[in-house]
Amino acid sequence: AADKGITSVTLLGQNVNAYEDGDISFARLISMVNAVSGLKEFAFITSHPKDTASPLFKAMAELGKLKKYLHLPVQSGSDRILKSMNRQYSRRFYLDLVGNYRKIVPAGSLTTDIIVGFPGESEADFKDTYDLLKRVEFDSAYIFKYSPRPHTRAAELKDDVPLEEKEKRHKLILDLQKKISGKKRCKEE
Repeated sequence: AADKGITSVTLLGQNVNAYEDGDISFARLISMVNAVSGLKEFAFITSHPKDTASPLFKAMAELGKLKKYLHLPVQSGSDRILKSMNRQYSRRFYLDLVGNYRKIVPAGSLTTDIIVGFPGESEADFKDTYDLLKRVEFDSAYIFKYSPRPHTRAAELKDDVPLEEKEKRHKLILDLQKKISGKKRCKEE
């Protein structure tokens, strides 16, 4: 692609940072992409927290062509809901990951995905998510109301959070993220 004049690429995958081919890890792969002649910039999306660690952050900090951008879906700030979602990480693990990212890639942007109203989500579970959002201060977030998806484990769970409650929680999270994003934009100007 670079030989044909392409100067910017995005490595895309459902869980792109789980890439491994023999002795080539994802961190090694992005180092190889950084070395491609003619390529001016590149990015990757989407990462899964369970496969994200400091070696990736160190590569991000060191590679000149790599955009300093990490999309790291948290989905929920509640350990109970994360377990129900089968996310394979905890709130503490996620917060430690974010802390390491911000220490190693201090100017890097951080975005996420959040789902409100997942089956069984209590007011306390929602508060954990709200508090996590407040604490992390993402640059932006994709915020969704839970809806069942066929052929998923979650579709087997009782969708027991009323729509009006999902809408209320969605609005609260969305309003908080708008406030955080606005504050960040003001700092940049």
